[in-house]
Amino acid sequence: MAQERITWTSRIGFVLASAGAAVGLGAIWKFPYMAGTNGGSVFVLPFILLTFTVGLALLIAEVVLGRLGKGGIVTTYRRLAGPAFLPAGYLGVLTGFLVLSFYSAIGGWTLSYFCEALVGQGLITDQSQLGAHFGEFTANPVLALGFQWLFLLLNGLIVAFDVTKGIERVSKVLMPLLFFMMLAIIIRGLMLPGAWAGVEFL
Repeated sequence: MAQERITWTSRIGFVLASAGAAVGLGAIWKFPYMAGTNGGSVFVLPFILLTFTVGLALLIAEVVLGRLGKGGIVTTYRRLAGPAFLPAGYLGVLTGFLVLSFYSAIGGWTLSYFCEALVGQGLITDQSQLGAHFGEFTANPVLALGFQWLFLLLNGLIVAFDVTKGIERVSKVLMPLLFFMMLAIIIRGLMLPGAWAGVEFL
């Protein structure tokens, strides 16, 4: 008997999970840096344009491939394009592995800072000490690799509970939480001395 395919239980669950995949940590910590070093709005405006043209087209293509192929990337290429395109499917798997290798390290850093914040440590007001604090953390293999493996373990647990009980349920909690946290950071940031200088630069 064929196994019943698990799908999203709600449209909002799919949207939030897709947003979580699209936003990523890079959009939070790297995007402001890239915008600041590349001319502010001169960088942001082309970014928005490309997001709603190239990015949207690729997103639609990815969703269509998923719905028609009803499987992973390799299965989808095999069903829709034939064996000749299997290398492209395996390239997608390799790309996902490389992205995970990169993001698991950053995710470990994030968990470390989160744990420090919970216990009231790691608050650094002197900007010159930030590099030293980060260097001490990354120079400790037990801490750096430990938090990276913890990040991978948490992700593995979420995926193990399949789409509805894992990814969708967690996305419905974490994505709204991320939105309110970002809103709080923006409001607090605008209240700091000299904050409007950054807005004027943008």
